[in-house]
Amino acid sequence: MKDMRRNCGGKARVISVGVDVLLAVKNTGVATASEIQQQVMQSMCIRSVQRYLNSMVEAELLYTGRSKLGEAKRYYLTGKAKELFGVKA
Repeated sequence: MKDMRRNCGGKARVISVGVDVLLAVKNTGVATASEIQQQVMQSMCIRSVQRYLNSMVEAELLYTGRSKLGEAKRYYLTGKAKELFGVKA
């Protein structure tokens, strides 16, 4: 997937990156912030990626499962996000 530095601006870029994040989670099945950073947001620091993912959780496009102490938080597609891609729940 492409880096966030694209030849489109503003809201279009946000949507494009959001779709790329959802596709990365869909194709991975479950993803960590580090995996998303490597696949989609290489130019961003890990904390910025985490904030972006948290905003997608708040928008109910992703959810997180329980993680053990010291383990990275894992992100999954919600039913709403699965509907966007025609994925069976």
